[in-house]
Amino acid sequence: MKIYLRKLFVAMVALFCVAGTAFGIELSATVPVSQTSDTAASAKINAANLARRQILYNVLSQYAQSAELNGLIYDTSSDELMNLISSTSVSNEQISSDTYSANITMVVDNMAAKKWLDRAGIQNWIPLEETSEKFMVLMVVPNGLADWAELKRITREGKVEIETQTISGNQILAKLPLNYQSKFMAAVREMGWKYTNNGGVLQVWK
Repeated sequence: MKIYLRKLFVAMVALFCVAGTAFGIELSATVPVSQTSDTAASAKINAANLARRQILYNVLSQYAQSAELNGLIYDTSSDELMNLISSTSVSNEQISSDTYSANITMVVDNMAAKKWLDRAGIQNWIPLEETSEKFMVLMVVPNGLADWAELKRITREGKVEIETQTISGNQILAKLPLNYQSKFMAAVREMGWKYTNNGGVLQVWK
């Protein structure tokens, strides 16, 4: 059963959303789910549990190492995971005698999720509030100007300027806005870059 759930978990498609609000950064996602069980009520519960796990992974993997996060989600009960969600909405709901399908949207409770990851010893960068603070990033550019130009293009698309601090060989130490960190990590990952948190400094390289 667990193997089946893991395969289904990986196969589900989700829409990830990060939105700024007056109280901070809202983390939410929507997933389409369809489940069959003995009754429609049971299918609905299974669908909600699967959606919650997928949404938490899709949202929080932007702020934590995905492999460690994936293991933690599977080791955590559905009841405990419910405490990480602040609100849920449903659309396109279809119900039969033994099947339930819908698009489920959930908003993650930033503080609860951060505490959960901290307790598990998983490094994370979950935003708790809007801020003008900066974070440090060490950019390793083995291809010199070509890599640097790519990183500059990524930040320009995010309407953010890199504040260069020091340049040493193929390493550039810079600052970026803290509330841009998750988008920057997602963007560089899509371009084939890797990253890790090294003593509070985000390091990116190819």
